[in-house]
Amino acid sequence: MSPTSPAACNIVRSLRATKMATASGSQSPLSIGSQAEFGTPSRSPSPQVESENDSVPIEIEDDDEVIEVEGEDDGAEAGSKRKLTSAVWKEFKRVKFNGNVRAKCNYCSKKLSATSTNGTKHLHNHLKGCVQRKIKLNGKTLAQASLRFGRTDAGAVTVENYTFDQEIARKELSSMIVLHEYPLSMVDHVGFRRFVGALQPLFKIGTRNTIRSDIMAQYEVERKKAIEYMASIQSRVAITSDLWTSDNQKRGYMAITAHFIDESWTLRNIIMRFIYVPAPHTAEVIGEELYESLVEWNLDEKISSVTLDNCTTNDAVIPYLVRNIGRHKLMNDGKLLHMRCSAHILNLIVKDGLEELKNAIENIRDSVAYWTATPKRIEKFEEIAKFVKVDTKIKIGLDCKTRWNSTFIMLNTALPYKPAFIRASRVDRQYTSLPSEEEWKFAEEVVGRLKMFYDITKLFSGTDYVTANIYFTRIAKIRKQIRQWSTCGSPLVEAMSANMIAKFDKYWTDIQGLMGIATLLDHRCKTTVLLICYEDLLGVRGRECEDKVIEVKN
Repeated sequence: MSPTSPAACNIVRSLRATKMATASGSQSPLSIGSQAEFGTPSRSPSPQVESENDSVPIEIEDDDEVIEVEGEDDGAEAGSKRKLTSAVWKEFKRVKFNGNVRAKCNYCSKKLSATSTNGTKHLHNHLKGCVQRKIKLNGKTLAQASLRFGRTDAGAVTVENYTFDQEIARKELSSMIVLHEYPLSMVDHVGFRRFVGALQPLFKIGTRNTIRSDIMAQYEVERKKAIEYMASIQSRVAITSDLWTSDNQKRGYMAITAHFIDESWTLRNIIMRFIYVPAPHTAEVIGEELYESLVEWNLDEKISSVTLDNCTTNDAVIPYLVRNIGRHKLMNDGKLLHMRCSAHILNLIVKDGLEELKNAIENIRDSVAYWTATPKRIEKFEEIAKFVKVDTKIKIGLDCKTRWNSTFIMLNTALPYKPAFIRASRVDRQYTSLPSEEEWKFAEEVVGRLKMFYDITKLFSGTDYVTANIYFTRIAKIRKQIRQWSTCGSPLVEAMSANMIAKFDKYWTDIQGLMGIATLLDHRCKTTVLLICYEDLLGVRGRECEDKVIEVKN
């Protein structure tokens, strides 16, 4: 070994440090490291000196490879059969370092002496001051807090501490995508990534697959919470279900929603499932999916009613549910289980009535279709409407022939544009479908009659309030109006009324008693109100209506 080699220099430095430490009566950390390097055992202090200095942690440099000690008894010290009884070993691991046993902190990975002569007090002292341990136990992070401006409900500006959290930001991103139905691919868009980077450079955006996994994980958490909450409610639950076929995929999907009143007497609803239903959509397939959902949510014994569309397949689903759930678990042995969708019945009634009127309003539909065909025609028609001083805030639009409410909206918005249509027929010679004066008057009459159905449909479709108590009075009003139309003197309206009455009696005869009970439970309605409703429904007065009221009360 040459005198100028690095090893020789290290030996000289170690000897000098040892001399200085001996002269001062203490031993330097460097001398300890030098003795370990040369394999020379250090002088062990006496037990009295050890008890005085055992509170000083002995830290080990992390230069060499650390190998965890493996043993049959996890409570025994490495190389010893004696168990370690101190609670400190729950937060330290025993590892080997350069052939010696050390204690490695589970939080900051710092390695301290673990020999039996050093005791455990220095390990306890380390845990008291370990920053990483405090962070984990207190749920805090090492991120530096910053200030941000906020605003209270009253509009006052506030300054508050803000610490960026990656997990919270990822959760909020997933919630935003679900809430606004954004595509998952938006996280891969360059513009979106640059925008997020400008807002918070620390945020790491995942791929669409990462976001999808986050959404599914969040869904499972919320679904578990919802199932646990539904198991704790005391009231019965009303189920609504709808099945439809997607236009682009040509696949059938079913949504199942639970409606109930919570402990604070607030109407609540939860979407239980949104599932793909394989074809064919028979009563057994639909009934099995519905029953499995009820069992999964533990609602098969809490169900009060099931509201379905009015088709023969859904009619066969109810007996399937009654057999599987059991009559004794249902209200009135399952006789009140099936509820027909009121909004759907109204749709069927009006659609049958409009079949008699489609030719009478065809010119209005053709006129709207002509002037909304191209952007150029739309602009030209708006100029004509402004010229004749017609308010253009509400635009005309073509209806969907399968949805009667869209026909009502089309007629209702087209009527104020009557002067514009007349003026347009003089300006554009290609426009040849101008309605006659009689057709305009008939359209006004149809709109006046359909407005009642439109308003009641919106009322029945409410989700933030109970609708059972308002149901009976509204259908009684509809029945009374249809009966009056049958004697109005207009052949078209009378034919429309006959079709509506047939459809009304088909669907709304078997549930009048149940809805009458809901009417009586409304403190605003008395027995007299129920009697008037039956008089409007039956079209008679006297003993027959009184017997119906007594039957409901009993």
